[in-house]
Amino acid sequence: MNRQINNKINKLASKQAIVLTVVVTVLLIMGSMINRRFLMPMNLANILTRAALLGFIAIGQTLVVISGNNGLDLSAGGMMSLSAILVYTVMNGRDAWFLPSLLIALSTGAVFGMFNAIGIVYAKIPALVMTLAMSNLLTSVQQLFTGGNPTGAPAPLAVRIATTKALPFLPWLTVVWIAVVILMYLFMSRTSYSRQLYATGSNQNAAFFAGVKVNKIRVLTYTLSGILNAFAGFWLCAYNGVLYVNAGISYVMPSVAAVVIGGTSLAGGRGNYPGTVAGAIILTMINSQLVMLDTGEAGRFIMNGIVLLALLAVYTRGPSIRQ
Repeated sequence: MNRQINNKINKLASKQAIVLTVVVTVLLIMGSMINRRFLMPMNLANILTRAALLGFIAIGQTLVVISGNNGLDLSAGGMMSLSAILVYTVMNGRDAWFLPSLLIALSTGAVFGMFNAIGIVYAKIPALVMTLAMSNLLTSVQQLFTGGNPTGAPAPLAVRIATTKALPFLPWLTVVWIAVVILMYLFMSRTSYSRQLYATGSNQNAAFFAGVKVNKIRVLTYTLSGILNAFAGFWLCAYNGVLYVNAGISYVMPSVAAVVIGGTSLAGGRGNYPGTVAGAIILTMINSQLVMLDTGEAGRFIMNGIVLLALLAVYTRGPSIRQ
């Protein structure tokens, strides 16, 4: 039975890789038709930089969705924003505070991620309700901390990494993203945590009776999500240079869409981060083309919503591997 399920998963993953490759190719062709400069190294580098920012926040979202039980982290944008503001204030333009501010941001993400986990796992608050409430709380914290007007500056070292290129088409921030992707792949393919995470997402009760410490896995998952959201906020600060309250909130829905595009099942128990990487790149390419077509921010949000709804419609009509 397990072998049959694994075979189905492998076939789905193979088809998914083909579909995502075709979609990326089509978008590249469409982009070049809209604007001849679309395939220029500078433009591709900009796309990869923005995709990296979305990709960082989508890491934690992927883990949360795989964990099942209708898991979505709607507080991801709030944590990203709070992290960016903390980094902005603490670094204050000093390279000496590059690493300390990163550690402060990651610790803050871990604390709020754990609060999410406690509410969801032990207080039995639905994940959507808990993370939405946390998002509102984080907005209030940002307002109280900054008075609505963040002050400070990112360290020059952080700015160089976030805005300069290793190669004409390869930003340093994308190099950081590639390193994270490799670490995530190793983490998800070689640790007992990943096996227990997939088991929990597939069937929480069955995983519990099989000896998986379900509560521990879910607490760890939401804590990791908080840490990864904070990591995304660190680079958002370095990339933007100038910050405002809730600067990361616009990344929440795209992070969910990237997860879905990448083939992660919203029912939990199936998915991978490489697929999410492709989803982040696809969404960023679509947004880039919309900008070229002079579409306003509202239009881009609408398009993101349409893409997500279309994918959800396809997902709900798809066959379940559990059957």
